[in-house]
Amino acid sequence: MVAFLVYNDGVIMALDFAAIIGAVLFGLTQQDLIIFVILVQITNVIGAYVFGLWVDRLGGKQSLTLSIGLMIAVIIAMYFAQNSTQFFIIGAVAGFAMAGTQSVSRTMVGIFSPAGQSAEFYGFFAVAGRTSSFIGPTVYGLLAAGAATWFEGRGETAVIAEQMGQRLAILSIGLFLLVGLGLLALVNEQKARAAARTQITHR
Repeated sequence: MVAFLVYNDGVIMALDFAAIIGAVLFGLTQQDLIIFVILVQITNVIGAYVFGLWVDRLGGKQSLTLSIGLMIAVIIAMYFAQNSTQFFIIGAVAGFAMAGTQSVSRTMVGIFSPAGQSAEFYGFFAVAGRTSSFIGPTVYGLLAAGAATWFEGRGETAVIAEQMGQRLAILSIGLFLLVGLGLLALVNEQKARAAARTQITHR
């Protein structure tokens, strides 16, 4: 749950600020952003299906590690992206990866929940998700605004300062994902599965 709280912050940040990043850094219009959102939704559906297959073959932790690692690669690519075409490609990959982090996380909650207590654990999971909805975006917003003000104070134009602030804030998304990935590495999936089977047997 702690790992989810952290890496889900990164996912929420990417979702919340994708349109702003597209408009500020690449000059996307409202129509462009609508197309972008549709593209992300399509790849999200594909990702949910593919990661569902991978959970059965690789296990929950490995599949989730793969999806978070892919999201980190997306953030690095976003930081260096220079045009709208690259932004759309990155968005498509991000939609695929986000499906993994979200769907596999829910699957792991079901796997780890004690017998007869899945409702309580899914409730706890939902609370962690709600918490993620404001911590990460707040950090991103403060960092982007603060950095833009700092760069403008150093002589950059308002437009350039805002763009530089956005690029710096993008890195904070990667930091949340990286820390969450590190916490996930501490999770022992096999032990959790064994404990769940033992509880079911005892019942």
